[in-house]
Amino acid sequence: MEKYHRRSIRLKGYDYSQPGYYFKTVCTRERECLLGEIFGSAMLLNEMGKMAERTWLEISTYFPFVSIDKYMGMPNHFHGVIKIEAQNKRKDLYDCRGLMNQTPTPNQFPDDWILTKNPKITLGKIIRFFKAKSALEIRNKMGNSFCWQRNYFEHIVRDKSELFRIREYIRDNPGNWPMDEDNPINGMKR
Repeated sequence: MEKYHRRSIRLKGYDYSQPGYYFKTVCTRERECLLGEIFGSAMLLNEMGKMAERTWLEISTYFPFVSIDKYMGMPNHFHGVIKIEAQNKRKDLYDCRGLMNQTPTPNQFPDDWILTKNPKITLGKIIRFFKAKSALEIRNKMGNSFCWQRNYFEHIVRDKSELFRIREYIRDNPGNWPMDEDNPINGMKR
C-alpha cells in the first residue's frame, strides 16, 4: 500500500502536448503574498514578482513553439495563458526533463540543458520550467527559500469565447482582489 497517493488533476487521456490554448494558475507556497501588492485595481509587482514575470516571458525562448498570451502576477499567484503550436519531431527541441521532481540548483541551467532525445514537450514540462527557473532566480537574488506550491491549476481552453472570458478574468483580477478566494483576508476558501 502506498504511503502517499496523489490524485491527478489532469484530464485523463488528454495529450497535453497537442496544439491549443491553456490557462494555468501557479500559487506561492502556502499562498504567501510575496510577489507584490494591489493598489486600487492595479497590481504592482515587487522584485520577486518581476523575476517571475521575466521567467514567464522567457518560455517562448526555451520553447519556440509556445506563445505567451495574457498573464498577470498577483500577490500570491500567477495566472497565464499560453498557446502551444504544433511541435516538429526534431532532436534540437527543448525539454525540461532535468527539472522533474527536484529542487533546482545554481548550475541547473547551462546553455545546453534543454537538449533532448525526446522532443515531446507537454504543458507540465513547460510549467515545471517556469516554476523551477523562477524559484531558483528568486532564491539566488533574494537569499530566501521562495518556492511555488507543489501543483498548479490548469484549464484547456475549448473555444474563442472561453479564451475571451479567461483573458477578461486575468485582466480584471487585480480589481477583484478584495473578493478573491486566494486573498488571505478571505480565508483562502480552496
